[in-house]
Amino acid sequence: VGVKILVSAGLLYCLLLRSDLDAVTDVFAQTAFSLFGVAVLCFVASNALGALQWFLLLGAQDLQVSFRQAIVFYWIGVFFNNVLLGNIGGDAIRIYDVRRVTGQISTGVAATVMDRFIGLFSTCTLALLTFLFVAEVRPVGLVTVLLPVWGGLVVLLAMGLSQRAGSFLERLSAHVLPARLADTVSSLRRNIVVYRHRPRLLLSVWAVSLSVQFCRILVYWCAGLAVGLSAGLVYFVAFQPVAAVVAALPISIGGLGVRENVLVGLFHQVGASDNTTIAMSLLGYSAGIVASLLGGIAFVVRKAEVRDSRNLDHAVDRMDDRASEP
Repeated sequence: VGVKILVSAGLLYCLLLRSDLDAVTDVFAQTAFSLFGVAVLCFVASNALGALQWFLLLGAQDLQVSFRQAIVFYWIGVFFNNVLLGNIGGDAIRIYDVRRVTGQISTGVAATVMDRFIGLFSTCTLALLTFLFVAEVRPVGLVTVLLPVWGGLVVLLAMGLSQRAGSFLERLSAHVLPARLADTVSSLRRNIVVYRHRPRLLLSVWAVSLSVQFCRILVYWCAGLAVGLSAGLVYFVAFQPVAAVVAALPISIGGLGVRENVLVGLFHQVGASDNTTIAMSLLGYSAGIVASLLGGIAFVVRKAEVRDSRNLDHAVDRMDDRASEP
């Protein structure tokens, strides 16, 4: 975590050195906070839709998790991703919560892995399609980031859903991996194959996922409008997914610093001020933090409820012991 903090701080410091810190501050001072509020609401909507996406995938694994529980678990996971652990730490929290409620772990892992894969696939698909309409932009991000990631996801999903490819993967892992890890890979693969027989579910989940990713893009578009960034929505649809993919690398806290550098480079090509782009990116990230705080509140409340429940059970046990004394 310390290294990630240093990476984020260092990247932001270098970016601000190349920019005008006073000008960035002036941009923030002129922020339209009503539009920032809309950005927060867009992130809230994306979380609700994201919880629905994950809930549908959990249901296919016959996990007895209610939609209300899925929303709470998902929101807590987003909080940990954005605020504390970063990147995939929140996914581990979600898997733990599913195990705590259902007693199952491998099926929860499979649903969460599919949730991540489909989300990333939707992000790349939106950007790749939009790049066709922004011809004046050099497709550096398209060639070097999105296309290889999109192609890799297609291959991995095909391997996960294909019986033949999956069997080959199991045999290969049994030969090259330690026994326990090979068993984990085999179990994960068998649980993911479940989705092969649910094509309508996968299409529904993909439709929801596209909506989730579009809401996340709207967060940054609204943040841009709030600070006066006049680039059209089509550029946000093309650029923000590139930044999201790069920011997903586990080298920083919540992608902070990485995202800003990528967005500055991309929006600079369409004439946007670097200072305004920095302010937009930080404001969009802040909107996610504000919306994620609901997950932090839910985590604290749940922890308090568990502690109170344990204290009550302990008190009841003491009363039973006293009642049984002669």
